[in-house]
Amino acid sequence: MNKLMTVIATSLMMMTQLSLAAELPSWGLTESQYKLPNFNKRMGEIGKQAYDNNWQLRVTAPADWHGSIRNALTNIGERDVQMSFKDSVYQSISITAAPGAKIAKISPSSTSNTTVQKQVVIDKPQIDTAVEAPDFGETAFASNTEDLLDNLPEIDLGVPTSTPATPAVQKPVAQKPVAQKPIAQKPVAQKPVAQKPVAQKPTPVAAVPTSASALLSENREFLRKRHARAKRVEKELSYASINSKDELFIRDSVVLIKRFVNQGVVLYFWMKESYDPAVHKLVEMGSGKFKKDADAVSGDQPESKPVVEVKQAIDPTNLNFVAVDTMVEDQDELRREYIRNKRVDYTISANQLKKGDMLYIQNQTVLVERKLSQAQSAYYWLVGDTTITQELETKGDNSFEIK
Repeated sequence: MNKLMTVIATSLMMMTQLSLAAELPSWGLTESQYKLPNFNKRMGEIGKQAYDNNWQLRVTAPADWHGSIRNALTNIGERDVQMSFKDSVYQSISITAAPGAKIAKISPSSTSNTTVQKQVVIDKPQIDTAVEAPDFGETAFASNTEDLLDNLPEIDLGVPTSTPATPAVQKPVAQKPVAQKPIAQKPVAQKPVAQKPVAQKPTPVAAVPTSASALLSENREFLRKRHARAKRVEKELSYASINSKDELFIRDSVVLIKRFVNQGVVLYFWMKESYDPAVHKLVEMGSGKFKKDADAVSGDQPESKPVVEVKQAIDPTNLNFVAVDTMVEDQDELRREYIRNKRVDYTISANQLKKGDMLYIQNQTVLVERKLSQAQSAYYWLVGDTTITQELETKGDNSFEIK
């Protein structure tokens, strides 16, 4: 009977634990929510709830977000929240609560004084240290050194007397004055003769073009490592193609262009012309950043516009991410904002894009709208590589049209 009651009690406890584990909450945040000002407050509430309920938080997020998430959950180390992290390839956060380990919370109490008062006095036993050494009687240790010395034979040590083998005549060797044979005046006369005909003056003249290219490479390498996160920058844009949202970084005559294409997607270009403050109208924004002057953006150099159009039509544009059709939240947001929540059931690749197609970008999700008539359009999700060989015209912050 006792065994039956024990089995029933154990099963009830397991069912209770399973039900409690099933009711534990979970949270999900997008990249835009991660960048909101109230992110730390929201994560602090989740961390406090986990601390009070002894939960373990299992966080799945990009690796470079782990530090800020941990600080927000623990309120910069004030709370000891149990958590574990897992890297994610998507720009989103997933938090799941699970039963945590049972940790004893030690709080200060007034019992410390009572422990001091309760002392146990132990009487030490008296030990008799008066121990008498045992009596070994009279002992004599005989030495046999005399017997050993008597048995040793006599050794005749003789000092060698044959020292005349080293005659004193050989020490002052007659080869020392040989050092006078190599006359030091001849090489002295040859050294200045060898230095005079060395013509090093023409070398700087030949190195002038290489020094200019080396300076250009040095300036570009400095800007690339400091402002482009050491990414390769191979494309060029003319001064006329710079818009008001581009961030510019200048070093001598080199200008690095930083263009934001989408949230988390940045493209870098070199300005094709050498920077001239008298010609190129740039405004300093602080922290080493520059932007194009508003009057210059409106088109103060119309002669350079056709050159920009030809350049954009030739060079392909790479959005620097792989498009996916698995992010349901991003898909719903694009459908609500651009196509009145219509269904999209088909996918398309970058090499199938045509002139007139509209691209709407949200993180790694790209919605493609293709006009079939004035009142009808076809819709696709772009998947795979985002290298677009056609010219792109910006229509909004995250919308583009293929020209």
